Amino acid sequence: MRQPRTDPNVRRQQILEEATWLIGLQGYNGLTVQDLAKRCGLTNGGLLYYFGSKEQLLVAILEERDRSEAAIIHADLEIAHAVSGNANYAESTVLKTFCAIIARSIAQPELLRFHTVLQTEALNRQHPAHSFFLKRDAKVLGEFAKLLTGHVDSPARAARQVLALINGLNQQWLRADMEFDLLAEFDEAIALILPWARSIMQTTYAVATN
Repeated sequence: MRQPRTDPNVRRQQILEEATWLIGLQGYNGLTVQDLAKRCGLTNGGLLYYFGSKEQLLVAILEERDRSEAAIIHADLEIAHAVSGNANYAESTVLKTFCAIIARSIAQPELLRFHTVLQTEALNRQHPAHSFFLKRDAKVLGEFAKLLTGHVDSPARAARQVLALINGLNQQWLRADMEFDLLAEFDEAIALILPWARSIMQTTYAVATN
């Protein structure tokens, strides 16, 4: 009896999820088409039918992750604009956006591990994701600078510091087997870069406990 064919979109998503897990575990260089195909119940040729090559699969994973995160963050920003001055957004919105990025890391540790491993490997100029991360960092820094405009003397410098903080804490959290409170550590550290953040957090906490 013939087995029913799996919907191509469902199969494609399965491959992306399995590849993400394997890369997070052993890195891109440790991923083989054979291992991935076996986990997906496919032949090597069957797997490559969906993505063409290991490199194309990697790009698809990275692009899908970025699309998903950008959609969530931008949806919140579209309805939250600054009310005065030359800022693009209110201080509370800026802080909420940064905290949302950390919350996403906490909610999806396997995706975070995948991203962190690849980001490190891609420091090698020969890595297939090297140019992707160069472009991604430039885009993220630009978005962070836009968020911070009107709230700091140098938005570009503060944007780089915030990105470094997020990447560094994420890496330490994974290395520590997620044994410390990532969001609490971020709250403390972000106040060193953005002093006004502390008063917003204190006000939010006071409202939540009353």
